[in-house]
Amino acid sequence: MQILDRHLVKAVVDLAVFLEFSSEDILDADASIAAMEQLASELGLMPEENKREFVEITLGLAPGYGEKEGFVSGLAQSLGLQEK
Repeated sequence: MQILDRHLVKAVVDLAVFLEFSSEDILDADASIAAMEQLASELGLMPEENKREFVEITLGLAPGYGEKEGFVSGLAQSLGLQEK
């Protein structure tokens, strides 16, 4: 049974991509880091089942991000939702 909506996970991934790859002309680096840390903190509160599902959905979405596929594939691990 799917608990997380694919579109919700994609919105989180899109936000993370924006935070990671926006130039300092667009977004202050400290603000970007703070937002990514807050995102990780909130997502870290999810139950383990939801974290596993987030990982699965993220990995499925990754190929659609072209040159950012590696970042998206490793996002769950970077956010502390998946062990190395």
